[in-house]
Amino acid sequence: MRVQPYPTATATTTLTNPRPYLLPLQENGEDEIEDMHFFLVAQQEAQVVNDGSEVQVLDDAQLNCPVIELLGPRGALTFACNVPHRYLGIHMRHLHKFLTIEVDVVDSSQKYRKFHLSTRRSIATVTDEVCEMPMMMQSDDWQLVMLDLQDMCARAYGTDYESMAQVKINATCRVAKVYMADALYSDAEMPAHLRAVKPEKIAGKMEYNLDGATGRNF
Repeated sequence: MRVQPYPTATATTTLTNPRPYLLPLQENGEDEIEDMHFFLVAQQEAQVVNDGSEVQVLDDAQLNCPVIELLGPRGALTFACNVPHRYLGIHMRHLHKFLTIEVDVVDSSQKYRKFHLSTRRSIATVTDEVCEMPMMMQSDDWQLVMLDLQDMCARAYGTDYESMAQVKINATCRVAKVYMADALYSDAEMPAHLRAVKPEKIAGKMEYNLDGATGRNF
């Protein structure tokens, strides 16, 4: 299990302030993304090989705020943490190309499990260490990807989720927010800096599918 030594962001979760949040790190939004350690490391790793990979900050016209754009085979963001909250939220937009999300967790059997979600896959497969799952993005718009890690552990391995160790978001996409929550909250219950839905437009939805997975019976 490879856990990068990136700083973790932890805090107490309440109904009106579901935390910890990994991006942005501050409620007031004063931190510059370009100065954050995880961004600097991701940018350096994307530049190791001249293969067109990029990790860059740009102002998104629709959200009217800075977001991170991931391009190319090495464009990725990695967050290491130790968080027991069962829901992982990622506010993102795919850019008409394949993308993947990798989530490393510890379950009640005290084993590390990796969930690999990809828009490239069409079927789910499960081994003792890795569960590979198809992911469907139903909209080209900004959308909130909400993963129930307890449900994923229970369905794939028959275990309970205990904590998330790492999440890696791979190109090709834009990312605005990444956070954990102990329950599902409506957008109105979220703190302002984590809200994903504008009043005039409802975000799209993402679906993952474990039905019919090969390698393990459910």
